Amino acid sequence: MTWTDIALKVVDALLPIIVVLLTLALGALFNWLRVQAAKVKSDLARESLTAALNQAEKVGFDAISAVNQVLVDELKAKSADGTLTKQEAAEAMRAAIEYFKTHISPQALTILQAAYGPIEEWLESFLEAKVAQAKWGKEAASITVPPS
Repeated sequence: MTWTDIALKVVDALLPIIVVLLTLALGALFNWLRVQAAKVKSDLARESLTAALNQAEKVGFDAISAVNQVLVDELKAKSADGTLTKQEAAEAMRAAIEYFKTHISPQALTILQAAYGPIEEWLESFLEAKVAQAKWGKEAASITVPPS
């Protein structure tokens, strides 16, 4: 028996083990690739949602500002006491909602709806929060700190 015969018998004996190890290694590699692909998909989804929220933030503020400049100031000027009635406030909110829907990109709207559900269910609350932020901003700007 020569060294070649011995080497062939060793390879024949180890071949099933080598095949099993190779199969396990390939399986582990594919699992790792799946995890990495899921991370990429998750990162893209997170980045898309963040971009959509940033756009919603800007468009929401713009909607409140535009409605306030055009409609609310006009309604307040016509009012005897300078305040809005419930109907006028509802009209202003409808105008802000319409502005939002027509100024946000379709992609951002689709992403927001996928994340939070139908826009009608959360948009009014979102814009009411923007109104509160705008009021806080005006009040904060009018506060003066006495010199020490």
